[in-house]
Amino acid sequence: MNAARAFGLILAVALPWLAPAAARAQLSGMVGAASDYRLRGSSLTDGRGALSLGANYDHPSGAYAGATAIGHDPGGRGPRVLGYQAYAGVAGRFPGGPGWDVGVSRVDMRPYFDREYSIDYSQAYVGLSQGPVSGRLSLAPDYPRHGAVTAYAELNAVARPADGWRLTSHAGALTRLDDGAASDGRTRYDVAVGVVRELGRAEASLTWVAVSPRPGPRTTWTRPGLVAGLAVFF
Repeated sequence: MNAARAFGLILAVALPWLAPAAARAQLSGMVGAASDYRLRGSSLTDGRGALSLGANYDHPSGAYAGATAIGHDPGGRGPRVLGYQAYAGVAGRFPGGPGWDVGVSRVDMRPYFDREYSIDYSQAYVGLSQGPVSGRLSLAPDYPRHGAVTAYAELNAVARPADGWRLTSHAGALTRLDDGAASDGRTRYDVAVGVVRELGRAEASLTWVAVSPRPGPRTTWTRPGLVAGLAVFF
């Protein structure tokens, strides 16, 4: 997949929503850089930096859609597109109660370690949120490989200790639901704790990430470590 196709996917997700109620809707974008790119705690860039370009659309009805394309340089082999993530869903709030969120997402990544690997799957998710705390349950029929069925539960929280600062935390658990021969019956856990400094339309972050047990390919960069990031929003 090349960069043009990845950017086209972003536009394909966002632009169809622009026609109805354009004056009342919100379209936003993001350009970011990070010292590593991790998916559910696992590095997909072998500890190397990554660039990202994203777009998101929020409709007044609660419907939303967006996508992010990621690029990197796998060990001096030249810049390439790592892959993309796209999503669409509907969010709302129960009367006098928590917020809810239902949607689908698509992940298509081609990480390169000793060889090129393929991580591509679709999933459905449902979530609840109350104040600074949110939880989500996702079900994927082809993750981490085709034919595998997994469920991923996550809990996220945000605190604001001072103006312009955020503290973030995340805990996730991935469980194999089918009885395939490749399944070892173990649940994989990932955690992330970070601090974010808001700088107007930009923000800088530093996050500690860990996953256990480590998935294959077992690169050294799936060990616990810090990930630094910088993002600009427009």
